[in-house]
Amino acid sequence: EGDMFKDFAVEYDGKTTHLSDYVGQGKYVLVDFWASWCGPCRQEIPNLIALYEKYKDKNFQMLGVAAQDNPEDTRKAIEEEKMPYPQIINSQQIATDLYGITGIPEIILFAPDGTILKRGLRGEGIEKKLEEIFNDK
Repeated sequence: EGDMFKDFAVEYDGKTTHLSDYVGQGKYVLVDFWASWCGPCRQEIPNLIALYEKYKDKNFQMLGVAAQDNPEDTRKAIEEEKMPYPQIINSQQIATDLYGITGIPEIILFAPDGTILKRGLRGEGIEKKLEEIFNDK
């Protein structure tokens, strides 16, 4: 926490996506490192979708980063869960290695300048942090 984000690039389906396409662009960004095969990750998604819908019109963006997952399985999970926010597909272990993530889901909140505000957010902890930021009680 307090560290500047580390950028990475992932190629999928003929295009390259960078974390910096989202993080460090002047918005708070909640990044969910997840995988289709991860039960706890899938359980967290409805909560994330609700928070995305609640805060998307504020200075806020949400991003999924599929880690160590087959891209086809990721796409299927995105459809099944009806995830409305952008996704970086096919990061494999690039992202998890870079951020020292040993277990998923790992949810990290980045400040508008790209620094890490909070790591290891789950469930109600995510909502509390967003309420605190957006003064939304």
